[in-house]
Order: sequence, then structure tokens, then C-alpha cells
Amino acid sequence: MKHPPVNLLIVGAAKSGTTTLQRHLASLPGAFFSPVKEPNFHARHDLDPERFSAAFRANHRDDLRSYLAGPDPLPARDIAFVRSHADYARLFVGADPARHEVIGEASTTTLYAPSALASVHEMHPEARILVVLRDPVERMFSHYLMARKYGFTTLPFRDAVEADMAAEHPGWGRTELFFQLGCYAAQLGPWCKVWPADRLRILRTEDLSVPDTWLGLAAWLGVAATADWAEEAASPSGKANTAGLARFEGLNRGLTASGLKSRLASALPAGVKRQLKKAYYNANAEGLPTLSEADRAWAKALYAEDQQRLAVILKTAG
Repeated sequence: MKHPPVNLLIVGAAKSGTTTLQRHLASLPGAFFSPVKEPNFHARHDLDPERFSAAFRANHRDDLRSYLAGPDPLPARDIAFVRSHADYARLFVGADPARHEVIGEASTTTLYAPSALASVHEMHPEARILVVLRDPVERMFSHYLMARKYGFTTLPFRDAVEADMAAEHPGWGRTELFFQLGCYAAQLGPWCKVWPADRLRILRTEDLSVPDTWLGLAAWLGVAATADWAEEAASPSGKANTAGLARFEGLNRGLTASGLKSRLASALPAGVKRQLKKAYYNANAEGLPTLSEADRAWAKALYAEDQQRLAVILKTAG
């Protein structure tokens, strides 16, 4: 079976800057990225869409067949749960190794799912792997704000995390995994053992605010980049997925659970959708929940052991 010529996978961590990386790297000359930012294909053996929660299913369109049957180029889309090799290959029909030095995708499940490493190794053994890690407490709180924004929870931060950790059957799409997704040592350790160091790059989220980081990435990938491009990528305006909160959280939760919000998002023109988002979500930092020092200390203690293990892994990885 011929595999698509993917040579770059941005694998995670979730809520750490993967969308920002994908957006700016995709804008480089000679780069081709999957039109679906997160196809989630390599994690397929650890994901079961049939067991996703009702709220998660309602918030994510399940129209993959009609989407993939559309004309080229396929429109941009944030997420899909691709199961077959043929469907994954369909995302890269326009990729040409003779013209594209970088052919990539960016699925955060690839770092989280234990089976993903073997899938990537089998299909793309020469690919470059790009990881971005965020302070786990900041990642957890950002994830919480996203869950509030999309109507997955209305609980206060610590209550939401504790309820999620106590879930009987945790899993991607079934629960939020607020805590688990910040356990970087458990996720990154196997990659560092298997993947050649010269083709595995590990960044911190704060590195993305430094223009030299972006120029270094372009050089690592073997593509040309300008100082202006790097400045824009590193600027505050270059960041994707900024926080926000629905102005009417009860209504937001109802629209999410019913699936009406997702259907409306699919039906509305992009320009109309952008204007509605501005009215629907409050992006004013003054109106967003903040992380108290007590909750920060509590969350930091949760990650103490994993952070110690991560320090050893990163030191060994060089």
C-alpha cells in the first residue's frame, strides 16, 4: 500500500500552540498541509467515535464522507476522525514531493494515543516530528477555558478537573482529559526512545514568541523563510485559538448538546460565521475566569512526579 508522502507531523501537546505552528508553517513557500488540521488518523486504534460523549459528537461534524467527496482543493477544516488509509491519503491528493519540501499535518492525538507512534513509524519512518509543550498547569487551565467556551462544562476550574479525573471511563472524546494531556513524560518518552534526535524537535510554547524559533524551524525543514514572516508568526496577532467565553453559557451549553450550534456553523458562510463569533463570544480578558494561586499550587502538585520524569527525558534527548 502506497502511503501519502507526509514528512512532517506536528503531534502535540494539545492546547500548546499546534494550531499556530500549523498556520504559519503552512504559509511557507513549498509547504503543503492537510486541509483538515487534525485528521487524527494515527490515533485511530485508540479512538472510538462510537463512544464519544453526546456533547463531543454534537460539537464535531460527522460528515466525513460528503466532505471527502467534494471537489479539490478540499476546504479547510479544523478536525475530523479519519479511520481508513484511503481517506487519509485523500487529504494529500494535492501534495507533490517534487514541489513541496514540507508535507504535513497536525493532530494532537498523535502524542497522546499510545498506538500512534507505531502507526507513524510504519507509514512515515523518515518524517520529522515536531512537539510543542506548554507549562502543564497553564495548558490545563487553557483547556478548561476552551471547555467552558464550547459548553462542555460550567463548573469552576478545580471542580471540573476533579470531576473529569474521577470519570469511570476516561478517553479522548469521552472525557476532557484535563489532567492526562499534561502528563508529558508518559507521552513523549516512547518517541524519544524510537525517533532519531535529528528528526525530533521539542519546543516550549513560549519559544513561539521568539522570531529566531521560527527561522530555526524553517531551516530545520529546509524551506526558505523571511524575517517578516518570522516576526508575524512570533507576534501576539499571530497566535491562534485565543480564549473566549460564551456570553450566555446556559444557552451555549444547550446549543452544543443539541448539535444545533455545529449544524449552524456548517451552514453559515465564513464571513457571517466570523461576525457571529464576535458577538457570541466574549474575548475580553477582563471577563474571563482567572487561575487563583491556590488552584495553581494544587494543579502544580498533580504534575510534580511527571515533570521530574520529563526533565530526565529532555536531558537525555539533548
